Amino acid sequence: MLPSFRAPILVAATLTAACFPSQTAPPGLPAPSPDAATLRTADGRIAIHALRLGWVGVKGPHRELDAPAAIAIPAIFLGRSWTPWMPIFAYAIEHPDGTILVDTGADAAFGEKPYWACNRRMSLFYRKNLRFSVPRGDDLDTRLAAVGLSADRVRQVVVTHFHADHVAGLHRFVDRPVITGAGNWPQHRGSFTCRLPEDFRPDTVPAAAFDTTLDGGRPLTADGRVRVVTVPGHTPGHVGVVIEDGARRILIAGDATFDLEQSARVGITGVATDRRAARSTQRTLTALDSAGVLVLPAHDASVIARMRAYR
Repeated sequence: MLPSFRAPILVAATLTAACFPSQTAPPGLPAPSPDAATLRTADGRIAIHALRLGWVGVKGPHRELDAPAAIAIPAIFLGRSWTPWMPIFAYAIEHPDGTILVDTGADAAFGEKPYWACNRRMSLFYRKNLRFSVPRGDDLDTRLAAVGLSADRVRQVVVTHFHADHVAGLHRFVDRPVITGAGNWPQHRGSFTCRLPEDFRPDTVPAAAFDTTLDGGRPLTADGRVRVVTVPGHTPGHVGVVIEDGARRILIAGDATFDLEQSARVGITGVATDRRAARSTQRTLTALDSAGVLVLPAHDASVIARMRAYR
């Protein structure tokens, strides 16, 4: 969820940051709620676990902005309203071929200035315009253990995109296959990759059409029931993961939308890199949801309830 800066926009953003110091953070975190959910496919062979790995709050124009992309960065810096805290979900998929992790969440160190020091340009945007909270117990190891998994059992990782709240734990898995969309690497607007090893090279899948058929994509399992697919608009190479469940399908959608209510009104985030594609994706997500596909974004507070109601 973040843009990088072209020179004129960076100057404007820096000036606005100087004039408007960091505004108040979002109000207190929600009351304790379920922090994970698990569902199994009808045949019981695949389990999908939603793992909450912290919380994020963003400025109003970041979450949704109906305006030309060129004014997005100044609008976000000048924004004074905050969204409520939104969960950060990663997903673990248990399959007979092995465990697949989709994104790796946030890090408790996000609140410390040194975390961002390796990319000073991105540091300005993250520290001024986002707030993160990773309470004790919201770490990846704890969440995996709660569903009977561990990091050493992860066979491969899918990165929907390289914004910081999706890749904080990725350095732990660089010895295993990492897959993302071609446009996501080596960088895209808002990517935060400087904490990864210099020789890190993910495998990339080419962009493809995204429509209600949910066909195509790169199989991640021998039976083809788990696939990486293009879900465009948020970043140039943004991807999701489709899980086949008999006649039904489940789509892990990353940041293609903040939640399904946003998709229903075709309200796109202020940091979408391709606003036309983002609008098309929102309409497709709404159509998929209406057709019975379980759509699981990364920041939708209704994810756990919808997973529990899936059957």
